[in-house]
Amino acid sequence: MFRAFKYRNFRLFFPGLAVSQIGIWIQNIAIAWLVYDITKSPFAMGTIMCFASVPLFIITPFAGVIVDKFNRQKLLLMVQVLFALQALLITLFTITGNIKIWSIVVCGLFLNSIAAIDAPLRQSTFVLLVDNIRDLPNAISLNSACFNLARFIGPAIGGMLIAYTNITICFFINFLLILPNIYLVSKMQITDEKPEEVKNDSMFHSLKTGFSYVIKHHQISLLQLYFAVFCLLILAYPMLMPVYVSKVLNGSADTLGFVLGAVGVGSLLASLMLATKTSVNWMRRILFGGCATICLAYIFMSVFHSVTLTLILMFFAGLGMSSFTSTENMLLQSVIANSKRGRVMSINSLCYAGTNSFSSFFAGSLAGAVGVANTFLILGALMLIIACIISYKLSKYDYHIKVR
Repeated sequence: MFRAFKYRNFRLFFPGLAVSQIGIWIQNIAIAWLVYDITKSPFAMGTIMCFASVPLFIITPFAGVIVDKFNRQKLLLMVQVLFALQALLITLFTITGNIKIWSIVVCGLFLNSIAAIDAPLRQSTFVLLVDNIRDLPNAISLNSACFNLARFIGPAIGGMLIAYTNITICFFINFLLILPNIYLVSKMQITDEKPEEVKNDSMFHSLKTGFSYVIKHHQISLLQLYFAVFCLLILAYPMLMPVYVSKVLNGSADTLGFVLGAVGVGSLLASLMLATKTSVNWMRRILFGGCATICLAYIFMSVFHSVTLTLILMFFAGLGMSSFTSTENMLLQSVIANSKRGRVMSINSLCYAGTNSFSSFFAGSLAGAVGVANTFLILGALMLIIACIISYKLSKYDYHIKVR
């Protein structure tokens, strides 16, 4: 289950990533609660988060070209330093009493500009952290486990900090938790050789080549379409949950922390299960099963309104979400060429970050029109129908690579 830990670079990369991800989730829950506390409107909340995510649409496609052209260790170090500066900036805004909607948007634009590069960079770096390509899926699964452990711990800590201290502490802790990752990345020794044709190619031609590669290979394009629709319809829950907890469950900030923490527990369990030996064909079935699980959880949440049942349903939602997203990543990385890995993963990041950003606006508008409970019903039912159609189409392709 932990095969990737036998490699020094992965051992350095993993703990720094785990700690910094916890900080990011603490900040995310703080921002979500803060925006809703200021606006008291799910529509306004979704609009603000959507606007702050504009850089993801613009920068992410070019991020893959940058990753394929330049040294990934230097890029990793630069990105972590920028994350630290962003966390320090929003901390200073809160200390000085300037934490208004405009300052949240400014920090959001800054954060998402960095995140646009970070996601494809991190995902395409795993292949350099393991010496044996057969251990790549294990590294991806452990990264997912790391992310989901942070999803479990971060919101719970964030909710408690908001309830019993203040927002400023959340942002400052995020800043402190990024610092170890800067040190550990600087100690890594990554060999990142670039083909001459990639280094010498122009930015726009490299971008065009990446998109052409994805369109030409239907195994890749269909997976990414599936992923994009999933992100659009399902992954707006961090924006919806403050409204759901407040209006439907009549809960508080610590309730929100526990509900989102339940997602992390389910996600962590799924990631650890996926780190064991399996085959790609089996993973295709997990892809559909994970999607169906979270869809059904959404549908039941729209009908049954109790804190206990919501915790259980969000646990299964996390189980399904991680099963889907991790498996999509494994399937995708098993079939792409190394020379185009950065560009393909940047398109995958765009599917996640771009559509997920728009989904905040879409889900917020829907919640404002029909209520947050009915929004969960509509999103879950629609995604379940689409999942059946796309899964049937995926079954026609032969994913012959074995993941061991």
